Amino acid sequence: MHKLLIDKERVFRKFEPHEHMVISPYPKKYEILWTLKSGREVLLRPIKPEDEPLWLEMFQSFSDESIRYRFFQILKDTPHEVRVRYCNIDYDREIAIVAELTEKDRKRILGVGRLSIEPNGKSGEMAFIISDQWQGLGLGTKMVDYVLEIAKEMGVETVYAIILPDNYRALNLARKMSFKLEYLDDGTVKGILDLKEEILKIECPPPKATQ
Repeated sequence: MHKLLIDKERVFRKFEPHEHMVISPYPKKYEILWTLKSGREVLLRPIKPEDEPLWLEMFQSFSDESIRYRFFQILKDTPHEVRVRYCNIDYDREIAIVAELTEKDRKRILGVGRLSIEPNGKSGEMAFIISDQWQGLGLGTKMVDYVLEIAKEMGVETVYAIILPDNYRALNLARKMSFKLEYLDDGTVKGILDLKEEILKIECPPPKATQ
């Protein structure tokens, strides 16, 4: 006859909301509206598991060049397992912001900015991609800037990005965002941004010149 033991401490211990969940809840606080240079309004928000069909539609709109810049190889398709990996994330360890446009009750994703936080919680790798037809409207700059703001809030101190040397738009954006560029032996470029320095610049602005 088997005995059943009850842990009284666990039975009566108060559990915090969502404590039983492996993946943290959707961070709705990161949803904001933003206007493209064309005047259209988009919703910047964290990615959701149910975004898989929209993510696939966005992927299928990419040129071979855009795919190579983002994934470092030419991909003609992505299996379901890969799409799930990009859309179903743990918001405590990763943040992926999508730009969602709604036209005539039809939604589409125009781009994604992603930050994968390393186990130390202090550094993370950033990557982003904008659908070809929506480039040049300020969306890439906005998404990178917004992901960096979220990274600061999450306590990340250093962000880096690996960029192909002929991806001039990404390199120019990295310079614009004050990333320090390092050309690596494997032929890629590593951009590094110290968020602690950026915070100090905001908190301690340079003194104004006296006349």
